[in-house]
Amino acid sequence: MRTGFFILLLSLLLISCDLFSTRAPENPDDTSASEWQFPSSPRIVVNNLEIAVGRRSIVDYMKSFSDASEAEMSFQFEADSETQLRYPGLFDNWGRENERSHVLALFSPDNLPLDSLVELTIVLDREPVVLGDSAEIYADYELHIGHKNETAPRQMQGQLDFGLKRADDGGWYLVFWRDVRIDGHDCWSDLKARF
Repeated sequence: MRTGFFILLLSLLLISCDLFSTRAPENPDDTSASEWQFPSSPRIVVNNLEIAVGRRSIVDYMKSFSDASEAEMSFQFEADSETQLRYPGLFDNWGRENERSHVLALFSPDNLPLDSLVELTIVLDREPVVLGDSAEIYADYELHIGHKNETAPRQMQGQLDFGLKRADDGGWYLVFWRDVRIDGHDCWSDLKARF
């Protein structure tokens, strides 16, 4: 009798916890499995950006950029001067929405097959310069990306200058990005011009 009661109780427990039911599929834009870290320092913003590009995570990539509407916190990209000459007007007032459109197009499976190489390496020239709620980062970068666009570069090298601000939540976010090509190489601005 006791054994029967125990088996009945165990059966009810297993049935009630849905142990054998199928789970709902995960949303590919869900960041719960993300490696993104809260940007409590400017250095973490750089790490988050490298990881987001490598993982092709649009959500995590965009978390690096300020989304505030105040002038001092709104994001601005300054393209390499040679690229600006080749594409007059394209980079005028390039902001957060332009950045989002760029990365949506670039990371699209139609442009970037899942089995293709995506690697971003950022090497800081020195530790971030922090003054109050502002910071600057100077770094060299290499970006290798195996997209399908025959007119766009797949290997880029350049120098970047990041301006960051600390927001009310205590996190650091990009408010400025200047891209500078290294002679003889394509740079990220060239890629942005084509995606």
